[in-house]
Amino acid sequence: WRLKVTTGTVARAYQAAAAEGVVESHVGRGSFIAAPRPRPPVPQPLLYESLDHPAQAQGPADLRIPQLPDCGQARIIGDHLGALAGGLDADLLDYMPLSRDQDCRAAALDWMSDRALGPVSVADMVLTNGGQHAITLVMALCLADQAPRVMAEALTYPGIGHAARLMRAQTLPVALDDQGMVPSDLDRVARATGARLVCLTPSAQNPTMAGMGPARRAAIVEVARRHDLQVIEDECYAPSPRPDGPPSLRALAPERVWHVSSLSKIIAAGLRFGILICPEGMGQAGRVAAQHSHMGLSLPITGLVTRLMRSGDAARIAQLVQDQVADRLALAQEAFAGLGAVTQPGVPMVWLPLAPPWTAVDFVARAAAAGVIARPTLDFQVPGQDGGPDEGVRVGLNCRMPRDRLAAALQTLGQMARSGPLEGPD
Repeated sequence: WRLKVTTGTVARAYQAAAAEGVVESHVGRGSFIAAPRPRPPVPQPLLYESLDHPAQAQGPADLRIPQLPDCGQARIIGDHLGALAGGLDADLLDYMPLSRDQDCRAAALDWMSDRALGPVSVADMVLTNGGQHAITLVMALCLADQAPRVMAEALTYPGIGHAARLMRAQTLPVALDDQGMVPSDLDRVARATGARLVCLTPSAQNPTMAGMGPARRAAIVEVARRHDLQVIEDECYAPSPRPDGPPSLRALAPERVWHVSSLSKIIAAGLRFGILICPEGMGQAGRVAAQHSHMGLSLPITGLVTRLMRSGDAARIAQLVQDQVADRLALAQEAFAGLGAVTQPGVPMVWLPLAPPWTAVDFVARAAAAGVIARPTLDFQVPGQDGGPDEGVRVGLNCRMPRDRLAAALQTLGQMARSGPLEGPD
């Protein structure tokens, strides 16, 4: 009363403080200042500084991050930028209203027409600065009115954890098998924690390269509906669509799935352009959130992407990239024959499981001593697991590296995996 604050405002303040972890509320006892929690470690950058130029033939073979091949993307994109520059007008002086990117959204929708997405319109789409930005945007939307928890695969792309940390959210691990996230464990974690947001990668799980079949996808959707979950379907590394391929989660559950795609993984990493397909009826909310986040993509970017897609150059570049990635995957399959390595068509990564007594940390250390750098299980592990997942390393295919040098690096890793830690290269 003295502060001229209503009891409703005080109650909301306590709720906000509890959500931030400042206070703890106990029924029948009251609210108390929460015990101090350890500060999370300073997050590591998502991208490593390359040890050398990706195309150089000297120094360690750095296979930590997949590199797309040089198929003339810079020249083609440069030509479009030059043509675009001649057509810029006074519109460049204005902020981007929500509707101005509609032509680019329409081009993106045509670009994705061969994917099994179910009914989608331009009204469902949001354009973002790459897939990572799209995932962060969905978390900002979905975690606003609930305890900040995100369920993710027990081994997952580190960007998921970093995006969750920006939202002050806890990342909860869900078990994996050879088809990706396990539905029964998703059910268990959702039931035990009350988390209502899950992020997963159905077609090319990063790092294990697991792919979900139709039955597994249907089971994930059934659990999502049972617990009223929002689902982030990260398909930035999705293989090329197949006519007989399984439907996307967005097609199976359009009322709750946020489908994320990107040009960065299939055309050029420096082209930061993502496509977010929102659940039915949520497109406008997504575009408003994007405007609040970054005021929309710039006119030169939307103009460039529209030109690339409408001209057919985006499809031609993607096919050239796919052809060269297929060649490098063949090198990996030869080097890792008999070792249970997992790949997906068109994805420049390999998951190499390790048999005991190898541990991933020891393997990576020995590989580095032999001149090859890869990433161990630990780099992808979500905290809070009882026991560790199976040991393995993710090998990013550097498709800009000379072909014979990449082949030699892969052979080194294959020989080490076969010989064991006592006999591997020094």
